[in-house]
Amino acid sequence: MLKDKWVITSALAISLVLAGCSTGDAANTESSEGTAASSTTTAAEQVITVTNAGDLASLDNAVSADNASLVVLENANEGLYRVGDDGAFELGIAAEEPVVSEDGLEYTFKIREDANWSNGDPVTAEDFVYTYQKIVDPATASPNVNKLYPLKNAEAINNGELDKTELGVEAIDEKTVKFTLGNPTAYFKDLLGTSSYLPQNHQLASELGAGYGTNSENAVYNGPFIVEDWEGTDLNWTMVPNEEYWDAENVQLDQINWEVSKEIATNINLFESGEVQLTQISNPYIEEYKGSEELVTEPKALSGYVWFNQGRTNTANVHLRKALSQSFDKEAYVNTVLNDGSVPSNGFVPSNYAFNPETEDDFREESGDLAVYDLETAQAEWETAKEELGIETLSIELLTSDTETSKTTAEFLQSQWQQNLPGLTITIRNVPLKSRMESTTNGDYDIAYGTYTPSYADPIAFLEMYESTSGLNSSRFADESYDALLDDTRSTYANDPEQRWEALLAAEETLIAENAVNAPIYQGANANLIDPTLKDVQIQPVGAAMYFRTAYVEE
Repeated sequence: MLKDKWVITSALAISLVLAGCSTGDAANTESSEGTAASSTTTAAEQVITVTNAGDLASLDNAVSADNASLVVLENANEGLYRVGDDGAFELGIAAEEPVVSEDGLEYTFKIREDANWSNGDPVTAEDFVYTYQKIVDPATASPNVNKLYPLKNAEAINNGELDKTELGVEAIDEKTVKFTLGNPTAYFKDLLGTSSYLPQNHQLASELGAGYGTNSENAVYNGPFIVEDWEGTDLNWTMVPNEEYWDAENVQLDQINWEVSKEIATNINLFESGEVQLTQISNPYIEEYKGSEELVTEPKALSGYVWFNQGRTNTANVHLRKALSQSFDKEAYVNTVLNDGSVPSNGFVPSNYAFNPETEDDFREESGDLAVYDLETAQAEWETAKEELGIETLSIELLTSDTETSKTTAEFLQSQWQQNLPGLTITIRNVPLKSRMESTTNGDYDIAYGTYTPSYADPIAFLEMYESTSGLNSSRFADESYDALLDDTRSTYANDPEQRWEALLAAEETLIAENAVNAPIYQGANANLIDPTLKDVQIQPVGAAMYFRTAYVEE
């Protein structure tokens, strides 16, 4: 678990809560059933409107990997663990903590008897079996499949070597599910609280097939809210309380209206007019709200970066990638483009996120600076790249989404690269997030910009993105030694925390310093404008950006 978790308190201050360093904290966290809202009584209308920075791509957690979709999925669904009032994982639809075998390979959970889907069906063990088999099935091509690799046979199934029925998940009875791991995994219970491990109603999902989650009617929900009025491409939708949710009595909001708004100036106008109660904000507007109770900022385990398509001749050249990685001023970027509390990053894994199990040293500090702004070195790499490619000039494209931050990021990088690497021309293509994801998945790009926020606190959450078998590996990077290092963290060193830690450090060195697979830019921060009457929204440094299960409007 993270050392630090953040929750917006009733005074809209940020309370820093020590949740400990161990990945096993969920086992020591009592459920807050019946405590979230029972002491609060208010006559205020419990309806809010919030903005979402990106399009909702799908309500199927087997195929969704973008933050804009995950924040909706995680407010409408619940796994065996959920985010508690203090930001740490607690029991969700699990009735009690699991029975764990002595060798740490088997976890047996009882599902709450009152855990139901929004259509009245009970949540069953078969729902977990079906969903996890669906995710590891190579036909699904799930971008989240690597997160299920701790389950026995998951990787072999995804590689087409075994049938999906061989996966280490079993329905013992209707309300008892057993997981069998390939190797002991210290952070397995943390994984069970993430969107990749959410169950789906197996009857509806199997009936709809590829149509599941393509609109709000083609899904059912087992969490605090249900999604309504989303036809698959709409830029707005609503969420209302799920009457079948086991903890429905503690959900106070009657309706959440979601509006996709990518322009910060528009967001601010909507907020100032009272049309929205929570919206994202970035530079240059943050300065205007400094000192205001409406501005809430906190660190976030988000990495902003560019990555390179190694399936194309030019960006397959490691010297070109290194030249691009080291030829832009990150300090200037965070101060002029963002100015929201984000900080420059010289590695992929963020700071204050994962800690050495023996010394408690920060992973980022131990791993060091792997991709720094160094113009002299960058220009030398550029000369080597031109020589190896047999060129004097080069024109390549930078692909981003069409949000305001993505656009200004692209313009900043274009200016820096063209100024610092003479002979290089950068063209920009801004498209909706869903189109950007399709382009990177299909290999239709040279360089792409994006961000990644993990759903649990372990370096492998970042590093496994670039395994050769990962559904998120749109860079086409494939390195046997890199794959072997990550395999060792799950097998050879599964019971040796210090050796596992060293393998993770070596993996990031291979990824960033040696191969420049991506170019880290910054570690992000949450910066939001929140109406002072909106209380107890849970703002998270990992996983979904915000949870509304405990939120309410104060009169």
